[in-house]
Amino acid sequence: MSGISFMGVGSGLPVNDIIKATLEAEAAPLKRLEHDKKFYESQISGMAQLKSRLSSMGDAMKDLQGLDKFQQLAANSSNDKLFTATADHVAGATAGNYNIEVLAEARSYRHVSGELSTTDPFSGTLTFFEKDGTTPLKDSNDDPITIDTNGKTLDEIRAAINSHEGLQGKVSANLVNTSETHARLVLNADESGEAGRFTANFSDATITKDTDLSSGEFQGLAPVAESDPGYDAYKEDLANNLDARIKIDGIEATSSTNRFENVISGVTIDVTAGASGQSESVGGLEVKRDDTAIKDNIEAFVKAYNDVIIHLNEAKKGSLYGDSTIRSIEGEMRNILYSPTEGEDADDTQKNFLALIGIEVFVDKSYDPKNPSSRNGTLEVDSAALTKALDENFDKVAHILGSSKKLDDTQPSGYAERFSDLATRLVSGGVQDGQSYKGLVQIRTEGLGKEVDRINDKVDSTNLRLELLEARLVKQFSAIDGIVAKFNSTGSFISQQMAGLPGYTK
Repeated sequence: MSGISFMGVGSGLPVNDIIKATLEAEAAPLKRLEHDKKFYESQISGMAQLKSRLSSMGDAMKDLQGLDKFQQLAANSSNDKLFTATADHVAGATAGNYNIEVLAEARSYRHVSGELSTTDPFSGTLTFFEKDGTTPLKDSNDDPITIDTNGKTLDEIRAAINSHEGLQGKVSANLVNTSETHARLVLNADESGEAGRFTANFSDATITKDTDLSSGEFQGLAPVAESDPGYDAYKEDLANNLDARIKIDGIEATSSTNRFENVISGVTIDVTAGASGQSESVGGLEVKRDDTAIKDNIEAFVKAYNDVIIHLNEAKKGSLYGDSTIRSIEGEMRNILYSPTEGEDADDTQKNFLALIGIEVFVDKSYDPKNPSSRNGTLEVDSAALTKALDENFDKVAHILGSSKKLDDTQPSGYAERFSDLATRLVSGGVQDGQSYKGLVQIRTEGLGKEVDRINDKVDSTNLRLELLEARLVKQFSAIDGIVAKFNSTGSFISQQMAGLPGYTK
């Protein structure tokens, strides 16, 4: 109660203490309810953490689905100053060794004018053509690209070129000042290689006279001996060719950029900037199975599984001890773990257990029932056994772990796919036989939430009942206090009257 209370003054009874003691006795169930609420909330927190672990496992396992995740190749260059390379098994790369000779790097075409006035206006039209010199470059409306130079200064011509929508991504212009009144107009192809080559025709006689447009000075390596017929023509063509050029085991290939894709099936070769200036022009390329990347994927598989198992073991030591949901999840994890990936036949299937490729279950031999190890039931990788499995039966390792019915319905579901599906089923449910269903963790979390709501409702109703009880007690004791006060007052009055009677003595 709030305010100043004078209850008990009339009766002399400790009314406030009586009411307080009564309310405390009636409020005793609230402590049990609060205890139960904290317990359920700790279970909800445990379920949330379990959901997070299962979701992480599902995501990790999803990234490991597909045979390609366990069939990775590495492409190694013996000379990174010449080239680097990558290999993709899915794109068709296979193991092999190659000699790569870098003949030339890709360059961008450059059109350079003679010295032109930077102050005098020009006249005429600047027209752009493809590298054949006759086919006009066209804009998005299929119109030939031209620049009207009438009345424009050289800098205004440069700005008009750079702002022309049809030339965006094709040609850019700059000025190189050679004096206070003269400059050279430099047109650069934005796309490298022969694919970016163009020609520009100035109809202005002055510009035409002063402009000797060329691709600049280029250097290249002739692939034939000087004594061979056609050497001079080939050398000239080589010097002016803008494409990157390499030889793969003597077979020449070209690219408009310094990247050569799929020249070797599934392999990408990148010519290093400055490779043409190296004293050595030949390097070795080795494409081989990338055991390091494959083992990293297997470690990711093991870690994703272990994170869930360790959390389950820890949860059993706390508020989720004995929880049926935990036992159900453990059972489903074990069922998958001890079910081999389907093989070609029954005999082959029995060869598809994780233990047969070096992934074993850790068993705590010094088991303490009061404090069991959180690592019990986790997976461990026997590196020697795994290396042997990769060396002797690599396809079997990929099949056991990465085969995916979802990606290829001719394959069974490997361990990664089955654990991913389990995580999804436990966390968010799905659809089965046309009916949607909730995940086990979701159902349990919702059930615990309802228990908390029930307790909150009971606490609210108990507090309301206590408020009403307090009001009733106050009213009742106030009435009693008033009656007793009246009795005391009447008794005092009678005593005073009797005291005035003759012969009265106490």
